[in-house]
Amino acid sequence: MTTETAAYDDEDYRPISTLAVLSLVAGCSSVLALINQILWVVPLLAVSISIAAIRDTSAQGSQKSGRGIALIGLALSVGFGVQSFAVFSGNTLIDRSRARETVSRWHRVIRAGDWDMVYGFCAPGIVPLDEEYLEGENHDNHHDGADSRKLSEIKALQEMPAIRALAACNQMMFSSIEEDTKQFPGALRVTVEVGECKQHSEDRLPLVVEIWLNHKTQKEPQLGQGTAGLQMVERWQVIRLSPSE
Repeated sequence: MTTETAAYDDEDYRPISTLAVLSLVAGCSSVLALINQILWVVPLLAVSISIAAIRDTSAQGSQKSGRGIALIGLALSVGFGVQSFAVFSGNTLIDRSRARETVSRWHRVIRAGDWDMVYGFCAPGIVPLDEEYLEGENHDNHHDGADSRKLSEIKALQEMPAIRALAACNQMMFSSIEEDTKQFPGALRVTVEVGECKQHSEDRLPLVVEIWLNHKTQKEPQLGQGTAGLQMVERWQVIRLSPSE
């Protein structure tokens, strides 16, 4: 009786497919796709391994088990892959919408002539000034070095062709908003078309302006009565303009 049971068990035993185990591991590793777009290759590879494992365990006369494990690996890889695509696509749409809003607000304050606020939209160093330029400027004695440099940068900012074109046009049209992967990785390049809406005695202004934007999240004090502590705020800044001279 015991001998017959052992023989039956030996005939019914099927080893687990190595591909099925690999598909489960790859499916779990597909969570890495949520970290970076470069890692989208992980769920794609996991799907391929899972499909191969399902075929390996489902073929007629197959001596291997593990089809259920392969199906779990496939579900994980597809799930994490779809989720990562949705997250990054959503973030891209949000970033482009906020970049568009930032440029629109910046254009409005340029048109209003609020140069302190215009300057506040810009990242430090957007207007590089050499020492000769700074020494050639005449500043009042009540301004310290930082204020003097700020005034010089605002004046240089006003003289940029891109700024003059934005100030001259009461309406602009967005041509494209795309990520810059060469000059400023991680920044968004916004291209706008502007028309000369005022008569100028100076040279012709550009009709197309490119604006590079970057954003960062920082802690700032909460506003309002009875509030205390810090809150996370996303700040968008203009880091480069073209044409700049």
